[in-house]
Amino acid sequence: MRVSEALLRAIKDTLGWNVIKIALFTGIPLAIVWIAAAYYLWPWVTGVMEMLIGWVPFSILKANGAFLIGGFVWMAVVLVTFGVIAALFNPLIMRLVKSERQTQFSILLLLLIALGWTLFGLLNWDFVYTEVKKVLEWFPFQTLETGVAILLSGMLFYNMFIASEAIVVLLMRRSFLHYIQKRDYPEIEPLEKEEQKSFTGKMLWDVALFFILLLLFFPLLFVPFFNLFVQVVLWAWLIRDAYFKSVAALYAPEEERQRLQKHEFVIWGIAFTTSLLNLVPVVNILTPFFAMVAYLHWILIDLKPAEDA
Repeated sequence: MRVSEALLRAIKDTLGWNVIKIALFTGIPLAIVWIAAAYYLWPWVTGVMEMLIGWVPFSILKANGAFLIGGFVWMAVVLVTFGVIAALFNPLIMRLVKSERQTQFSILLLLLIALGWTLFGLLNWDFVYTEVKKVLEWFPFQTLETGVAILLSGMLFYNMFIASEAIVVLLMRRSFLHYIQKRDYPEIEPLEKEEQKSFTGKMLWDVALFFILLLLFFPLLFVPFFNLFVQVVLWAWLIRDAYFKSVAALYAPEEERQRLQKHEFVIWGIAFTTSLLNLVPVVNILTPFFAMVAYLHWILIDLKPAEDA
């Protein structure tokens, strides 16, 4: 199966204006909704977090606080670097990059900046971690407890945004997936509606189970690195279970779905790649579309007649 071809096509389609336009029209309103919800529910949510954090030993709390604060600093540095480059080199960018390609260029630039700061953080982790922990040593327990509660509350509302965007994209998947299918794979027809499984109930259950698992693994959110690992794995599971099956249900008959599901490495690979992209600010608005389109190309390339594949 041509996995690399599917990923390259998915990147090209995701960075196309048609997908970006849909992503902005869905992602921005959802972000506003959850920011408003956070504004009104913040005292209650942080209060619950502080109560749970009260059971955590100070040494663990300090280590986790350093890790979480380091992550938020990383996000801020990525965005500030992007802003500085855009401000200083905007005339040059406008001259060298075609107007219809500037959005794609901005997203790729943001990804490169995020990758660069990630490599810097990993190569200098001891220094970064030590310096952040020194700052945390200035705070008494009550202040640090509140700080970590605020960070964990932010993570909760961010997960709410990711889950709600997943629901919206899954519900509207037919329109933009059928467009790509008709354009690139006209020889393949979508399944009849009676042959397509309804994934609405399954999708809602997957999202509910996602938050149940997040609650069950809550203690691990206080362990540096493990909290990031748990978060990425849970996102990947949601993408693998809901996105892949919902796309396959539109085009692959039951026997083909069963055969495709045996390629777990590919399915999980796309899911983990998308999950890691969820960590990059701004780019995360596009990640559900990337996963959907990647699965679409991978499935339809495989389903193409042998002489056309």
